[in-house]
Amino acid sequence: MDVILDFQFKLDKGIVINTLKSYCEFITDEEIDSMYNNLLPVLYDSVQPAAIFTIEQKGEDFKFDVIQDCKHIVYCVITMGDKVTEQVNQLFSYGRMKDGMVLDAMATSYLFELSYQLFKEIYEKCNKLGLGLSCRIAPGDGEIPLWYQKNILGKLDAENFLGITMVDDCMLSSVRSMAYIYGADEKRESNKKDHDCSKCNNRDYCSMKKI
Repeated sequence: MDVILDFQFKLDKGIVINTLKSYCEFITDEEIDSMYNNLLPVLYDSVQPAAIFTIEQKGEDFKFDVIQDCKHIVYCVITMGDKVTEQVNQLFSYGRMKDGMVLDAMATSYLFELSYQLFKEIYEKCNKLGLGLSCRIAPGDGEIPLWYQKNILGKLDAENFLGITMVDDCMLSSVRSMAYIYGADEKRESNKKDHDCSKCNNRDYCSMKKI
């Protein structure tokens, strides 16, 4: 099992703006730009990124149609901690709705940036092992069911390592977290993308797609 704590603080302002404009038409570009700049230090001080992953043989319990050509599964959990969620909730409680929405969008964007950085770590390790990777497969996105998050958490002992458990409706106890997998195999061509937006079931309405 690998534990990753060293992440870069990188954020794409353009993605944040597009995300907000997709559901917050009442916030102007000028407001977003100003709030983004003011909230960037808040996000920086609030995030506590951490990730764990492990590469294991695919067991007989994995009976889904996806990655049938893979003999291995890479189990992953990534989190940015709960402090930023507390900051977002605090802004909402003070009636600073726009600030709360902007910080929320910034946190969401950074979580996917963390996933991309983790992918590079996994890619390098799998490349050394002679394993080609699939794109990221997230429970609930259409390829594997949402409840499979519990299996991922169990494989990684995420409760002990990161304090993350399953709560009602198959949600993770830490909101700014993700649990997902990759398929891996010696005969699979090495994939260099964490996520292929062109094949995603959410591509028609996702504000962060890159196609």
